[in-house]
Amino acid sequence: MISNQYRLSRRFLLSRAASMLTALASASASVMGAEVIAADARKPSGSQDNSKSGHEFDGEILGQGAFRYRAHRHWGLLDPDHYPVRDCHGITEDRAGRVVTLTNHIQNNLIAYSKAGVFHAAWENRFPGAHGFEITDQHGEDRYWITDHDRQVVSMCTSDGRELRRLDSEVLKSKYPDMTKYQPTNTAIMPDGDFFVSDGYGSSFVHHFDPEWRYISSFGGEGDGPTNFDCPHAVWIDTRSGKPLVLVCDRGHNMLKWFSPDGELLRIVKLTDAVDSDGQSGPLPANVAQFGGYRGGRLNDHLAIACLNGMILILDGADHVVSVVGGKPPAYVDGNLLGLEVFNYTLNHPHDVYADASGALYVAQWWSNQTYPIKLELLSQSG
Repeated sequence: MISNQYRLSRRFLLSRAASMLTALASASASVMGAEVIAADARKPSGSQDNSKSGHEFDGEILGQGAFRYRAHRHWGLLDPDHYPVRDCHGITEDRAGRVVTLTNHIQNNLIAYSKAGVFHAAWENRFPGAHGFEITDQHGEDRYWITDHDRQVVSMCTSDGRELRRLDSEVLKSKYPDMTKYQPTNTAIMPDGDFFVSDGYGSSFVHHFDPEWRYISSFGGEGDGPTNFDCPHAVWIDTRSGKPLVLVCDRGHNMLKWFSPDGELLRIVKLTDAVDSDGQSGPLPANVAQFGGYRGGRLNDHLAIACLNGMILILDGADHVVSVVGGKPPAYVDGNLLGLEVFNYTLNHPHDVYADASGALYVAQWWSNQTYPIKLELLSQSG
């Protein structure tokens, strides 16, 4: 892992993302097809079955209050010679209860584990710029949505890799005279089938499409106004109120912004731009997960926000930070969140997070020495 003193500034994060795009664009994107390794395949040499307690657990305790976690740093460890990763960009759960992570290594873009950390399968090799990952249900079957900023596509596939639909950059040519300015980073799907694509590494728009994948409209764009973005790194559909809203992780502005499906700004939560002890300008929010089924549904209105500077923020139903997983406790003065300070050796650059029904967090990390996903086990109130 990279020590705190090497954590990246916002400017460096953005410039490195651009250089990665250039490098990936020169790589071959012609490798097609999906090779699925059987779920009963042998555990790769050098990997561990982290369902067993003992020395496999790292043990660092992170977070505060009802959201304190024990770190399992080796939960997803595999043999890198057989199952290499560059960056783990996305993570979520499929209908079979497997935790699936998205990587940008074209030997295996997708890797699936049991919740105990047992390897199940690795497959997919078409996405050199694999960045955004969601799984939706369509008539009782999983649909994998993969956003690739290198190929400039959103691909909807079956769980075994068969591509059903693809959104190419061509559909936005009227919006972008220069299509190199379009670099999609994430996709969010509405219950009615509409979906939104964030142009996080391009021109900072969020684009709206209908269930037939036809372009409807755009909002945002680069700038410092309330409705503008500085890298809308991820979009997510927030249904906690019973009415679906579009939540945007405005990474560069260190803000969470909620919009109506029509693009009307509804509210902003500022996550502070105070510079911490490592010189980081704010937490750099990257992605969102909602707690599901945790403690009988009492905390289903809570969100986990993966932040690239080394923290996961837990927000309550009023969007207040109640726990800083990987940092010092949050503090508010006159309703304003004070500067957040990283304080851990487990997390480096959390890029995505998933919260299962037990409240456990599964974390995918970017530019973290090619690390595999880790698990954070929720401790009991008395734990």
